[in-house]
Amino acid sequence: MTDNNRDYVSHIDRRAFLQGAGASGAAALAGCTGGTGSGDGTHVSYTNQVPTKIQYNPLNPTSYSQYSHYLLFDRFANFNFAKGEFTPYLIQDWEFGDKTFEMTVRDGVTWEDGDDVTAGDVATQLRLARLTGGTIDQFTEDIEVADDQTVVLNLAGDVNPRIVEFNSLGQRFMTLKESEFGEYVDMFEDDAEQAQSEIQSHAYKDVIANGPFTVSERGNQQILLEKRDNHPDSGNINFDRVAFRYLDGNTAVHQAIGANELDSVMVFAPPNVVNNFPDHIQMETIPGKVGYGLIPQHDHEHTGDRAVRQAIAHVLDREAIVKNVGETLKQAPPLLTGIPSDDQERWLDDAYDSFEDYGVNERQTDDANRILRDAGYSKDGDTWVDNSGDVVELPITVPSGWTDWVTATQTIVDQLNDFGFESQVDSRNFSALNGTVWPNGDFVLSAGGWLPGGGRASFPYFSLHHQLLEHYRNFSYNYDPANENRGGSNGDVTVPSRTGSETMTVNPSDRLKELSETSDEATTREISIEQAWVTNVDLPMIPVMEKQEQAFLATDEWSVPEQGAEVSQVRWPNLWLIRQGELQYDG
Repeated sequence: MTDNNRDYVSHIDRRAFLQGAGASGAAALAGCTGGTGSGDGTHVSYTNQVPTKIQYNPLNPTSYSQYSHYLLFDRFANFNFAKGEFTPYLIQDWEFGDKTFEMTVRDGVTWEDGDDVTAGDVATQLRLARLTGGTIDQFTEDIEVADDQTVVLNLAGDVNPRIVEFNSLGQRFMTLKESEFGEYVDMFEDDAEQAQSEIQSHAYKDVIANGPFTVSERGNQQILLEKRDNHPDSGNINFDRVAFRYLDGNTAVHQAIGANELDSVMVFAPPNVVNNFPDHIQMETIPGKVGYGLIPQHDHEHTGDRAVRQAIAHVLDREAIVKNVGETLKQAPPLLTGIPSDDQERWLDDAYDSFEDYGVNERQTDDANRILRDAGYSKDGDTWVDNSGDVVELPITVPSGWTDWVTATQTIVDQLNDFGFESQVDSRNFSALNGTVWPNGDFVLSAGGWLPGGGRASFPYFSLHHQLLEHYRNFSYNYDPANENRGGSNGDVTVPSRTGSETMTVNPSDRLKELSETSDEATTREISIEQAWVTNVDLPMIPVMEKQEQAFLATDEWSVPEQGAEVSQVRWPNLWLIRQGELQYDG
């Protein structure tokens, strides 16, 4: 079959999908079926949620939208990973005053019922987030509406400006219109518990959109969005519809990509699968700021010993682990520290070379031998034992269904056994791990995330807080400096000084609190480097690899930026590119 004939068949298949999904006749003439050019066409993406169950109240986690809200509602601002900063969007400008954070709403944005999007709407969104226990409440005294386009957060005390930005702007969409949801703010004054229960259980389906698209049709197999011509960015978009097709599981998505049934998706696909995609499928990767690490149980006789943790770090060849899992999906962090890979040089600057890398692409067994012998360990034959003669046993707990993590764990087990530790894979059901095992601290070493994920991890406060004080997955790892609910006591830690042979004693909880309250850049950097050093030396968690998020763009009938373009370094690339006019229909 020629390439042209193959494409013709795929076009028919895609048209059949749209018609079978219950789309209108106009929608069935999708961009991918050879539409009539500019202003026509349907861009086909996917969701793994049953479309009739999707709801759009961000305060209700049950069936909350996975992707379609990115086009239905304007986000406050968009974090660009390449720039390491926010790109203004609905909030066009923001500035700090004396204990205030002032945000200016973009002019010309309207709800689909014709009302302007105002500062009152933004204030309602933020007030409800605050009243339902959102992190914004930790530093906000109250929220004022200065005029139709100006919202002012009155800060409760001193707070680092970046923390305010990430918690006020990051991953926040203008979803809850004041006229529809303002009553819940009033309810909190009369009965806070009842108000919180009602807003968090409200399934918002009959939405009023303010983005460049609105909901046109919704069925069991797809949700169809139609372009709104009165959005400020509608002129950037030269096609009329976006369909989110329901597909259950990654394998189904992979098959749909291979059959030319999708124009863009965000999905995990291993290298062997990606290699079989059609040539016109372009893959974009963005930093996940999350990834596989080893969480030691710090009250265990061996993993609670810094010498053992450092020896483990030295004998792991992180790049070999990444290669076994898939190089297109992961990266080995250059340094083992509580700062994401791409941000380490940016934040550590001149201090970077003083940090220990533990051998990113080699097994430093001589260093591991020396550290263990200095700490009183010895070899009994080929096996390491402690000074009581007990074998150093290091089982690694891992969720059984997470195939990439299981592969990484098996590779690590092989490397540890080869060195002389006794290790094996302890594979368990994720529900059991998340429900009891991790909260109860029932592990020796466990696979776990060493970063909190998302743009906020780019700012060291959030990633260091995650490692030193409070793991987001409810791990009770009994690290003494950690918070009490993670088995710690917010205690001090003593480590060798970074600049000399002396030791230094610091309190991570106190220092991170100071970091969260300072607006001084020099102090921010000083504390970030100091606490990063603590994670590098004491290894409360052992970083192994960092995830790369994947998006796939069809280029046969769509023009997109070249691979790796700065504008694509956002979450999620395809949905942002549509708004920016960087994803155009060429069919």
